[in-house]
Parts: sequence; structure tokens; C-alpha cells
Amino acid sequence: MMREMQTALQKLPWNELPPAAQSKIKSVTSGSPLFHRMPQQKIYSDPEIYQFFLRHPDMVIGFWEELGATQLSLREVRENHYILRETGGTVAAIEVLHRTDNLCIIYAKGEYRGPLLAKAYQGDVVLVLRTHYARDETNEPIIVCDLDAFVQINSLGADMLVKLFFASLTKVADGNFEVTVSFVSEVSKAASRTPNAVKDTAEEITSVRQAVCTEFCDVVDMAAMRFARRNQPSPLQTAHQRAKSVAVQPRASSHELTFSSSPPADWRMNHFFDSSEFDSPQSSYDSIRYEKTGELTAPKQIEMRRIGNIAPKLPGTHLEW
Repeated sequence: MMREMQTALQKLPWNELPPAAQSKIKSVTSGSPLFHRMPQQKIYSDPEIYQFFLRHPDMVIGFWEELGATQLSLREVRENHYILRETGGTVAAIEVLHRTDNLCIIYAKGEYRGPLLAKAYQGDVVLVLRTHYARDETNEPIIVCDLDAFVQINSLGADMLVKLFFASLTKVADGNFEVTVSFVSEVSKAASRTPNAVKDTAEEITSVRQAVCTEFCDVVDMAAMRFARRNQPSPLQTAHQRAKSVAVQPRASSHELTFSSSPPADWRMNHFFDSSEFDSPQSSYDSIRYEKTGELTAPKQIEMRRIGNIAPKLPGTHLEW
């Protein structure tokens, strides 16, 4: 454990930290601090949404408060400074000492009260969060999170008692870390698929500055756009499949629409016109998508020249080449 802690400290970007930040970290890590490395978390999340929550952790708690799912409150007092309170009496002043897309260092000083300890204990904590970004085989973004905690207990005579219960405390911390990261993933998934619902909830949050909520809604819109682009492959770039407009002529005897060119053998129509789609005499379709059979690949967009109003209730209307 000691070697693991020393390795973690050596990896910190000391040269990039201002003297005040270095002093706060060393005040916790010098001597014999308690050290715990939490289980690695791997989630699916839009990177911009994940990074937004890193910049505005009070937004996570704001969501929980709005959903009635927490006893915590986290209030921003000034940039990179927060006050954390818990209904059981725990309170802490939190400062973000260093933050990039891949590394976040947090210093907290406060008082812990909880069911595992009979009285309140004062202590300082340094949290080091490392983030790695990757993609799965379908190009969906994956985020890998590693969190180290350094704890220094300042209360007289508390060392032995706290160390006795440290294993139980770390299990609580592990669970909180997993829940928090999983929540970020769920918000990201919802933002990608149902952005309006996520934005509606965000706009109801009152514990976070309005400007932050507005910025979050913009981030959600961009995440939804990226998700849509990832799930709509670009057209294939072969000579036979390059865009060309094809004339469409109706055949009244069979109610079929016929293309003037022949399709590749491995392409099939992705849409069948049911008669229910022609309820209105004003119905008209300017394009229809075809997709390649077999392996997952990009659909081909076939442009159809508008031929005016399609007659209503054409029975079993379909397209053939």
C-alpha cells in the first residue's frame, strides 16, 4: 500500500501546481496518511458531458436534489470552491487545485459525522481523479476513471479508531464513487437520446447558477448531435453508388413506383410504403433510404424527384427497381 501511494504521488504534475496547491497536498500526504485506491470505473459517456460535470460538480448534486435522491448539498461559493453539507452533520470546504481533461486534484477540509464513529472528527482529504478516453468497437465513447484518496485525520487520539473503521469507510466511498460515475453515464445516455427531457430537468434546478444550467443545456444539444452523427453512417463512396437523381413514374395499374435505373444486387429497400402513409392527398415523399444487406454499413440515400401529390390510399404501395 505504501509503495502504491508513493507511486501515485510521484505521478502528480508538481511543476504545474502553484506553491499554495503543493503545500495543501503535502499537508495531507506527508507523515502517515491513510490511502485508498477505489475500484476503476468504466462507463459510456459523451466526453463533453463528463467534462462539464467535472467543471461543475454541483450540477450532479443539483440533479439528485431535483430528483429527491440525496441528503447532500453542494454549493459553489466562488470559482473552484464549494461547501459540502450532509444531513447527518458532515460539512467540508472543497477546493479544486488542478483540473485538466485527464487529471483533477481536489482538496477538502472538514468534519465527518456518521454512524460508524461516535463523535465528529476533523480531517483533510486529497482526491486525485485520472480520466482516460477511448472508443468501443462501435465507436461509442468510453471513459475510464481512477480515483485515489489520501486522508489525514487531525483529531487527537483518533488515529487508532479511524484506522479500525477505515475498511468500512472505504467501502462506503467505493459505493459513492460508483454511483456518481454511473449517474453521469445515465445522464449522458439520456441526453443523447432524449435531450429535451434532460434539459427540462436541468432548467428546474435552483441550487446551481442559472448560467451553468444554460451552458449545460447547450452541451446536451451538442451531445445529441454527436450521437446522431455516430449513428448515421456516411454514404458509401463507390462509383456505382454515387449520387444521381432518378426519375420516378407511377404505374396506375399496379400502384407501383418504378425507378429508372437498376440497383446493385446487394442493396435492398429499407422502407415499405403502407397505405396508411397516404391518408392525405398532399402526401409526398422526396427521398427514400436504401441500405446494404449483410454487414453493417452505410445506407445509401437515393434522391427521388418530386412528382406531385400521391393519390391517397394506394393499396400496398411499394417501390421496385
